[in-house]
Amino acid sequence: MASQKFNYFSFLFLAIIASVLSYGIAEIEFDNDTSRFCKTAQDKDLCKTMISGVTNWHDAIGEAIKVTLSLAEELKSQNDLIIPALVNLQPGKRDSIQKTCKESFETVFDMLKEAQTALAAGDNGTLQTKLSAALEAECVDALSNAGATFPLANKAKELDAKVSVCLAIMAQNETFVHRELRNR
Repeated sequence: MASQKFNYFSFLFLAIIASVLSYGIAEIEFDNDTSRFCKTAQDKDLCKTMISGVTNWHDAIGEAIKVTLSLAEELKSQNDLIIPALVNLQPGKRDSIQKTCKESFETVFDMLKEAQTALAAGDNGTLQTKLSAALEAECVDALSNAGATFPLANKAKELDAKVSVCLAIMAQNETFVHRELRNR
């Protein structure tokens, strides 16, 4: 009888140890995977592409901002391409859309630059605020309402998608931090 209880508890103990070890191994494998920073992103493939090869949250958000900033800078320099693409609209409407996009691209660029500064300073509150402010859809909306489907309009949509990825990575960190605080 005592032998049966011993076998039962031995088996139970081994099952518990196996569970704990398998959970620990899964966590280790998960920690080496870039996708852990992209769990909350709508476009996980875009996120993984943007932060390929990073190993920590700071590098992930930094790389995502850098990639997004590069596109914002490109769009800022191509703003003059909007007018010819909207040739069928009245001059006032074209000018209005161009002005909206110019301001939008400049705002996104400035907010991303300020987000980089906040990241370097370790100021996550300001980082979150600047990334949220960089989510600027006015140009995309203006181009869409005008029926613009040229490559610049697609790049403007891509810019919004990349800013969304930055926000998702930021949110992922906030989720992780809150979980860590709860576990203390």
